[in-house]
Amino acid sequence: MKKRKGIMLTMALMTTMATLTTGCGGAAESKSISIGASFPLTGTIAADGKTCVDAVNLAVKQENEKGGIGGKTITLVQEDDEGSPTSAASIANKFVDKSDILAVVSSYNSSCMLAQVDTYKGGHLPAISPVATTPALTGCSDYFYRTAPNDSDCGSYAAEFFESQGISKVALFYENDDYGLGIADAFTAKCEELGVEIVTVQTYVYGETVDYSTQLTATGASGAEAIFIAGCVTEQGLICEQRDDYGCKDMVILCGNGGYAPALLDYDTEGVYVQGEFDKELSEKAKTFVEEFKAEYGYEPGNWAASSYDAACIVIQAMKNCSGELTRESINEQISKITYEGVCGTYSFVNCNSSKKELMFRVENGIFTLMK
Repeated sequence: MKKRKGIMLTMALMTTMATLTTGCGGAAESKSISIGASFPLTGTIAADGKTCVDAVNLAVKQENEKGGIGGKTITLVQEDDEGSPTSAASIANKFVDKSDILAVVSSYNSSCMLAQVDTYKGGHLPAISPVATTPALTGCSDYFYRTAPNDSDCGSYAAEFFESQGISKVALFYENDDYGLGIADAFTAKCEELGVEIVTVQTYVYGETVDYSTQLTATGASGAEAIFIAGCVTEQGLICEQRDDYGCKDMVILCGNGGYAPALLDYDTEGVYVQGEFDKELSEKAKTFVEEFKAEYGYEPGNWAASSYDAACIVIQAMKNCSGELTRESINEQISKITYEGVCGTYSFVNCNSSKKELMFRVENGIFTLMK
């Protein structure tokens, strides 16, 4: 009888311990709260991935210095997705399986986010991307959000800009991949709606095309008054730098938000317009963020650092808004209905997309100047 009582007591203790250490994505008995971060930390875009992670780390550090969430320390679990959808998918499974990870800030590449989003949904793990912009992510999941703009919005905004400037004939350049095509399709549709004529369409290959003589020659002969470039910064810079030699010197040039980076200023881009999401003069909160980021890391944050910081702050604020047990589900509910004033502007979410508007900049005297 004594032996049986001992067995029963042991089983009771094991059951109690299991209850304390497990749960549906909860953090009730833990002394810390974990947030996952999946970004490219090696490879050709590692510098961009690092600035995103630096920004998320800053947000976490600042909240921990204030006492954390309900006295619990926030821990950032960093993973390197290498810019690879395969690696990203593996990381998503790892994050979902770790019950102490209650939310995720991810990813830089749209392809990586697409590889993760269904896994996060299945694990009821809320995820916010500060960079993934593809329209394919719109409305894809009740557990996905983005502080990044939707490419469809970028394309539409570009067409509206030309119409507002009285420009009726434009040339469209886009990199021949999902990113470039997503913006180009939206731009084309909005131009048709507004009566702006696209007189020539030119494509190029990201990371490969360096000579734009063929595209620019065709553009110079097309009657275009302006050029819109849907692509990344290096290619945009090369197009701007080569334009004078092919009859395009006096054309207005607008670069999509892929060009809103300091690297664009290394090229002959004076007078070029650029879409973006962040400016340090936008608000006192933005100025403070830049000062604190520089003090922490020794360099000035750009577009995606600011967007990553806002994404992390939204997750943290959602956690603070939870009135009961902190779970993946309760955090997701708070994110879904949040209105948050970040360093890039005001966020709320509909069909995964942020309500925050694009900004327009012009390169003046070698710096990005916010257009009022």
